[in-house]
Amino acid sequence: MLVPPADLLLVDDNPTNLDLLTRVLKGNHHRVRTVTSGAMALEAARRQPPELMLLDVSMPEMDGYQVCQALAQQPALAPIPVIFISALDDPLDKVKAFQVGGRDYITKPFSTEEVLARVEHHVSLGRLQKDLERQNQALLDANLKLKEVHTLKANFTAMLVHDIRSPLAGVGLMLDSLKEGVAPRPALVAQAEQSFNQVRGLLDEMLELHRSEHGQVPLELQPIDPAHWLGGLATAYDLRAAESGRHFQANIPEGLPEIRGDRAQLDRVMHNLLDNALKFTPRGGAIRLEAAQDFGSGVESGLRFLRIGVIDTGRGIPPDKLPFVFDPFRQTERGDADRGFGLGLAIVQRLVAAHQGQIRAQSQPGFGTSFTLHLPC
Repeated sequence: MLVPPADLLLVDDNPTNLDLLTRVLKGNHHRVRTVTSGAMALEAARRQPPELMLLDVSMPEMDGYQVCQALAQQPALAPIPVIFISALDDPLDKVKAFQVGGRDYITKPFSTEEVLARVEHHVSLGRLQKDLERQNQALLDANLKLKEVHTLKANFTAMLVHDIRSPLAGVGLMLDSLKEGVAPRPALVAQAEQSFNQVRGLLDEMLELHRSEHGQVPLELQPIDPAHWLGGLATAYDLRAAESGRHFQANIPEGLPEIRGDRAQLDRVMHNLLDNALKFTPRGGAIRLEAAQDFGSGVESGLRFLRIGVIDTGRGIPPDKLPFVFDPFRQTERGDADRGFGLGLAIVQRLVAAHQGQIRAQSQPGFGTSFTLHLPC
């Protein structure tokens, strides 16, 4: 057999012809269904479209030509290739078969070899056609995705330019004062310093994002005791939360399994998540830091992971924005740019991935957001 088994539908009002064709095709491992009328053929095709239909011409009530025309009028059935099998050998009968949409015509009595060859030829053509359609659709989807990425990057670039130009205005005012020989006011110096630090921080984030996207994040791995590491973070953020009128909770048990990681890079991950929790949680709200040991399942059976959770009672992330929370070219809201350009979570995801870990976000608008990390032990 030249092709893998195909799903075939045989249509003939003569049971003897059906039995012969069935033996021939099943002998080559094809899956065969049989019906004895045109109406039954259409119903069988609607329930489960076959890869190929072998159709007799001369049938009572609804002949093969009418069946083929009915198939062509239904979008879901029109692609089914039809091979007519008929005792009619007049050229006009064959012409009509092709006019109504038939792909091939076999004259009775037929040879086994001819039927098999034509069936396998049209099954192969049909499969190639479907593969081509899938590839074309994949190309269309990729093209749309590419256009979307280009649009996002263009918008991102425009926002980036704006967010660099704005703070530079303060630096420019101080330079104008110096050029005029006027000592700048302390408030202007402080504004220029803040603007400079803002631009430098933004450029550092851009450079860090570029490095992380190209796997250029050097890691200095060392053993880390989670209880000691996270306990220190909890102490610092407990003080910060209290100063800003927010509640901080921590659940970090002793005896958590040791991990290997770059302490500085993992600190960046946690600082980003905890800073965001503080930024977007209103006064009177709560931030929680928790850790536990998880055990892998399935393909990860036998592995252990350190699970770290950062939960807040902030405004939450809209459902349509949540899937893109780690995308560097999107922001939850444009107004967030004045609190940070939005690159932090993209960098966080890449730093976690560099540690062979995973991070996911869950959120409910109006109730809060949680980020969960899994780092291998």
